[in-house]
Amino acid sequence: MAASEKSLVKEISEDFLSCAICLENYKNPTLLPCLHTFCQQCLVTFKAKSGGVLKCATCRMQCDTPIQELKSNFFLTSLLDAFQRQSQPKTDHPPMCELCQEKTATHRCVDCPHFCCDVCVTIHERILATRSHEVLTIDKYREIQSRGHLEVQSKVLCSDHKNCHLEFYCDTCQVPVCLKCTIVKHRVPEHVHRDLQEVADEYKTQVREMLEQLKVKENQVKDEKVAAETAIEEIQNQFEVEKMKVKKRAEELIEKVKREEKMLIDALDESATMGLKDAAMNIDEIEFQHGNIASTHHYLEKLVHHGNAVHLLSTRLETMKRIKEMVARETKPQLSYDFIEFQPKSDLSHTLIGVVKSDVCPSKCTVENIPEQLVKGESVNLLITARDSRGKQIIPRQDVKVKMRNPDASWEDIDMSDNNDGTYHVILTGKIEGKQQVAITTGKVHIPGSPFHIPVTGGLVQTVGNTGQGQLSKPWGLTINNHGDFVTADKRNNRVTIHDKDGNYKQSFEFTDQFAKPFKPCDVAISDDNEYFMLDCNNKQVVVSDEKRKVIRKFGCSDKTIGIAINPVTKNVYVSDYITHCITKYTQGGVYINSFGRKGDEQEEFNVPGFLAINSEGMVYVPDSNNHLIQVFNSDDQFMFEFSSTGDSTMSYPKGVAIDKNNYVYVNSENKVTKYDSDGQFICRIDRDKDGLSRPHGVAVCNDGKIAVSDNNNNCIKVFVE
Repeated sequence: MAASEKSLVKEISEDFLSCAICLENYKNPTLLPCLHTFCQQCLVTFKAKSGGVLKCATCRMQCDTPIQELKSNFFLTSLLDAFQRQSQPKTDHPPMCELCQEKTATHRCVDCPHFCCDVCVTIHERILATRSHEVLTIDKYREIQSRGHLEVQSKVLCSDHKNCHLEFYCDTCQVPVCLKCTIVKHRVPEHVHRDLQEVADEYKTQVREMLEQLKVKENQVKDEKVAAETAIEEIQNQFEVEKMKVKKRAEELIEKVKREEKMLIDALDESATMGLKDAAMNIDEIEFQHGNIASTHHYLEKLVHHGNAVHLLSTRLETMKRIKEMVARETKPQLSYDFIEFQPKSDLSHTLIGVVKSDVCPSKCTVENIPEQLVKGESVNLLITARDSRGKQIIPRQDVKVKMRNPDASWEDIDMSDNNDGTYHVILTGKIEGKQQVAITTGKVHIPGSPFHIPVTGGLVQTVGNTGQGQLSKPWGLTINNHGDFVTADKRNNRVTIHDKDGNYKQSFEFTDQFAKPFKPCDVAISDDNEYFMLDCNNKQVVVSDEKRKVIRKFGCSDKTIGIAINPVTKNVYVSDYITHCITKYTQGGVYINSFGRKGDEQEEFNVPGFLAINSEGMVYVPDSNNHLIQVFNSDDQFMFEFSSTGDSTMSYPKGVAIDKNNYVYVNSENKVTKYDSDGQFICRIDRDKDGLSRPHGVAVCNDGKIAVSDNNNNCIKVFVE
């Protein structure tokens, strides 16, 4: 062996030499293909118990080789021998000869291995089978042993030829063989033999290289094991955390249930207390009345029985009056009280247990936010509160319903939001111009004021900029910014003026002394980046600023411009020119792209183009004012179609166009505003003659769908509902 027997005993535990089946030291250790070793007999027994199938007891790998053909584990056999010898009690006396068993041993054969006396060692050296064995004196053997290793490796005997050592390796059969084997079973030239130690040295080198790979794999599997163990810990920790969440949530729910229980019990106690108080007061009053009647009855009975004529007639008037009063007293009906019931939770998401519901008293119920009038298309939020006979807010047992009357006199239910506390929200929208009827009932009984008659107004609903600091003067172009504000080219006031959606003045873009000539805006467009593009015809430029009035850039254009718009598809800027009668295109950075159109009355020709607009698909709608029509182009400047009808007449001097999110088109012409679909088919008129539009210029669609018009001669913005 390469290491001393003493070292081996220290390095190898007894478990290493124990069979995993019988848990005892190996007996005839037999090696499976998976490199796990067991006693040969243990394998036989284990296979029989497993139904005739042999599987490794350690790794469960199946072995199809017959047990008798499995190889013996020579390594473990040698280790067992060394372990047994080293485990024997130590003694200073020389060992006895293991051959004659009579004399003291003087030598030890390394190959057998046996202790021999002087006589037996001579015989050992003469026998042909053991003549090649290495024999050491006892002193020499102990000296080598004390140094921790043996210089000569013990040899293993052949299993077929018991007295022959395994000295060669058959490359053909890949097994160690003895000298006799090379003559009998492993003869040349069919078999190739080499020195056993030479092959072992080569194999050691090969195994060492493979052991490096095996070590890497071992570490990988070790890491997998650590990861798996970590996963177990993480799973356990995660489940503990989640269990704590469950417990915490359960505690919260239990606490909430307790609070709800107390609240419900308190509500029932309060209602019961009030009902009992009323009943007690009613009893007191009845008892009082009963006492009066009984005492009067008792007195008069005695008077009639025992009184004389004077006694009777002296109080005749008073007596008859009192009797009549008492007889005429109305008998009170049986005491009524509000019925209260607990309703367990069903689909009530706001509670865990349920709610206490009470009888509603329709005459005590209230509704808030009923408007004096409602603008068509606008909405109002009504608040309905259910109350009991004492006026207390309660959750009603009876249904609360809201209905609205249609033009055909039918009624339709209106959805409402139940706040689960006895209040309800109803969104009421003005659908039809005129008086709108709304009925609110509880338990099929109308609440006070129901049905409500709410005037719904249409047409002109708002006038902006006709008074105060933000008063307009000859307004031209008009647009709506991201906040829903009115942004107006207040031309005569040399500014762009902003009013909020309620008509309140907010700010102005004036740019005093910043340009060569006074700033005089004709129209305004707002980009997706919230930049304001203002058409300054006095300085022949487009001024671009942010909403805080800081000028970002400016670029030149004609001084006879009217309208400006930004294409939402190409992002290009379009400017209409009423002298050259064309539309000019720029990038938002101010780079000229091209122009299209010229003066004329044919398609693709204009005569004073006005405040143009572009829909969500990039279609450009140009009001061709003096040709009395609208021309439509695509984003590539190609003419698509034109339209000019206003329903009952031909369009006259259209100045402004606006387009809503549904691509409906609104046009200013002939002191009126008309609506069209995206193909130019007339739909309706928006304003009325009585609204008094005078030379309307710009038109814009508000965020809430209302239509705003800059009324030039009336110095204001007028807002309409269709």
